[in-house]
Amino acid sequence: MDRFRARPLQTLSLTSRPPSPHALAWSCDAELAIATQESIYIFLPDYLGGHDADADERDASQYQFALSLQPSSVINPSTRINGQLCAQAGVKLPAPRTGEEGSFRGVGNGAVTGSGAALGQVIRVEWSPSGLGCNSRPVLMALTTTGNLITFGEQADSQSTATSSMRTRTFKNWRMLWGLGAKLPIPDSESGDGYRVMDERITSFSWAQEIAPGRALLAYMNDSGELVVMSVQYHLRRDTSKRGSEKEWIWTLMQHVRIDGRGPHKEAVDAQDPDFTPQGSAFSMKWSPWLIEDGYRTATIAYIAKNYVGFRRIILYGDWERGELPDVVSERSDTTGICLPLSSDSLVEWEDAIWAEGDSYTARGIVSTPFTVKPFQVLLNGALAEPKPPHTVWECASAYPESDEPSTNPITGLVVHDPDPENKPPIPYYSLVRLSATSTNLDWYQTNLPEGNLPQWVEDIGDQHARLVPRSAALYGVDSDFESDSENGDDRTMHEAPPAQAEPVLQVHPYRFRLWGLAKSPGDGCTAVLASKHDTQHPDRRGVSNVHFDWQVPADADDKPLRVRKISKTLTTEGRVWEWMYGMGEDVPGVTPGQKTSTTRLQSSPLRQLFKDVVFRLPCVFCSTQLSIKDDVATCDNRHAFAICATSGIPILAPGISRVCGVCKMRCLKVAELERLAEEYLGSVDAVGDSQGEVCGGCGGKFVI
Repeated sequence: MDRFRARPLQTLSLTSRPPSPHALAWSCDAELAIATQESIYIFLPDYLGGHDADADERDASQYQFALSLQPSSVINPSTRINGQLCAQAGVKLPAPRTGEEGSFRGVGNGAVTGSGAALGQVIRVEWSPSGLGCNSRPVLMALTTTGNLITFGEQADSQSTATSSMRTRTFKNWRMLWGLGAKLPIPDSESGDGYRVMDERITSFSWAQEIAPGRALLAYMNDSGELVVMSVQYHLRRDTSKRGSEKEWIWTLMQHVRIDGRGPHKEAVDAQDPDFTPQGSAFSMKWSPWLIEDGYRTATIAYIAKNYVGFRRIILYGDWERGELPDVVSERSDTTGICLPLSSDSLVEWEDAIWAEGDSYTARGIVSTPFTVKPFQVLLNGALAEPKPPHTVWECASAYPESDEPSTNPITGLVVHDPDPENKPPIPYYSLVRLSATSTNLDWYQTNLPEGNLPQWVEDIGDQHARLVPRSAALYGVDSDFESDSENGDDRTMHEAPPAQAEPVLQVHPYRFRLWGLAKSPGDGCTAVLASKHDTQHPDRRGVSNVHFDWQVPADADDKPLRVRKISKTLTTEGRVWEWMYGMGEDVPGVTPGQKTSTTRLQSSPLRQLFKDVVFRLPCVFCSTQLSIKDDVATCDNRHAFAICATSGIPILAPGISRVCGVCKMRCLKVAELERLAEEYLGSVDAVGDSQGEVCGGCGGKFVI
């Protein structure tokens, strides 16, 4: 299978529309999530669709993202969401009182939301960094209108033996893992009951970039303007009496920082005031890349307050051991701050790069107001600037936007592209979409990328909303019983319309579009946009939306050499394979055709070094003769053959003791089996660390389960 026979990226049709913009999120492993009014759509990619010709033929009719899950996007706060989280900490939650089950009377300072009128719809989704959850996969976090953060992801099932034979990913082990915010209990060792009920309404959140397997930092802001930083861990319970799969995987959450994030504009403005402007955004927080220095690492949180963008530096000291609490502190004040005229649904995004300027390191990004974009640059180290004193929006001229910002079409999707480390652009490269795309506005898609081909979805949407037909044909097409979102369906409908009169007739544009979000793939080789198509001649009756894709295509001439795109940043194996299929990325050793497993990876594998002598001491389980290894297969004198563990090089001598990689399909022994062999042949279980065996030793991919 070559890269151009990968499953095609067909447009995805959804049966509902999002309640808010920026509703699209792409994970580091190319998993796609969309928040709509009725469901959260979660799509899992198929990285190669098989490695043999027969598999290629079978998958020829299959499209990418055929595997999906649609949990409800209306989530009411319930103590049962965190029942397992508290039980893992040894806390038993009391049963709800009669009549209180399912009731929610609101939380926070809002006149409406504090009274319990929020429906509980999901308004934003974001994937965690790689390595946090089960099998080192990212987890998905959703923000609801009730002020909760709900986490979805895979959950380890050590008691199930059926999952060990699975060769492809499914949603069988997906669960609602835990939550934060309005009326949810979380473990608290300082409380007399062992837990506390969170009495705050969360309005925004953001995951920090990857730190280490099973460890991450999460920041959120509540409606009181407090910025909170928590550590999140997924690790084995420290119990030396148990081994391997018998050990319990648990989640540990801990608050480390709580600071004032209201900014310098703290005066209260009556909503009846003529100068009042709406504020607040579910997208008002974002972490910068980590700056790693001797003994610590720092990142800056960009947060949006009332007409203010603040930058607060967070410091992580020392090595964060898995299962131990990290040393996380915040600087006493903002690194710097920017006063800007901002409205609701403002957005901040960082460029994924750190630029060195002598002894100083800076990072850059984009603020969406949301009607225009404002680039910024922040110093990641060095002295802090003087805090801005409290003042009014009139003193800093941030009450109203400048007259040269006339657009009333808000930005609903923004991505900052990965730069070339050797060629720093004057401002970050970005692409954006605005809410309304019609025949009369030309700014619905904007980018400052060097000139090149337009994304496929820009051309498709542009062609459809620029199309002109007679008004009678448009009315006939809309009123007919046959309706289709496809181009062919629209053409057929128009062709069935009555012929136009001989005299000039009124020409109309039959369609307009709403754009709800824009996302980029892990290596920035693809983009996806969420759009809904509307009729211009009749009220819209169908609440549907579509995900459109743009991907790299090869040159038309067969004699031209293939131009492979070099990706500068570190990606997961899954992300690299996705970019190889759709982003013209480089080959992936051990996965793509013609690329053998990296010898560097095999030689540097600590488990292969640990078990290099054990490999030749294992007898055949059928005839007890000595095994010999050749071409990744172990055979005995009687020709009994066994597969080889890609991580340790040990023959797999029994069923149910190994796991299969979700990318290269090779098998690796479970940690429990490695510990058993280490105890039997090496006399020590400690030689196999908790972090060993979490990814495939052949390609570095994540296991199916």
